[in-house]
Amino acid sequence: MLSYTESHLDIKKVAKIIKEGSTICYPTETLYGLGCNCENQRAIDKIYDIKKREKEKNFTLLFKDLNMLSDNCETSDSETRLINKFSPGPFSILLKVKKQSSINSKIISANKEVCCRISSHPFVIRLFEVLDTPIVSTSANLSGNNNIFLFKTIYNTFHNLVDCIIDYGDINKSLGSTIVKDTSNDLAIIREGDLSSSLIMDFYNGKS
Repeated sequence: MLSYTESHLDIKKVAKIIKEGSTICYPTETLYGLGCNCENQRAIDKIYDIKKREKEKNFTLLFKDLNMLSDNCETSDSETRLINKFSPGPFSILLKVKKQSSINSKIISANKEVCCRISSHPFVIRLFEVLDTPIVSTSANLSGNNNIFLFKTIYNTFHNLVDCIIDYGDINKSLGSTIVKDTSNDLAIIREGDLSSSLIMDFYNGKS
């Protein structure tokens, strides 16, 4: 198992092992995440096993920017406005996957959607400077358990389960990202997170 700290980070090595199918535990601006290459089914299956998560439940994907997101997913004008307004940050949105996308079908829902996010965390930003594929992002805890904020607990829980851990220290308490879905005639709040849903709704309805 590889382990890197913020000050001793070989970002090219991390990107290489992700590309090749390794699993990692890494920080985001909300929670530590478990992740892998979104194209690699073996790595995706391993994340499901680590999380002890039902295969019917899908994962969020992190994208470098709107360009990478648009290469893989369909975005309407209103969805693009929301993404531009609230990303990067603790904002996730359900989007239809394009037929030509290389995202593995295992993490695409029955109605052809994935949950998409652009992270503002410095580690993720550095990673996408050298990685050209979206990555899985699911909270670093076991399904049904509470979120973990202490890095020591993160390490003790996952160091024998993942291939690489990125140590950025403890994190502040977080609800995770706020997840939305544009239903064409309204905006549905799928999960309340760190970003206020009322702030999102006001923007969507032209009040801000």
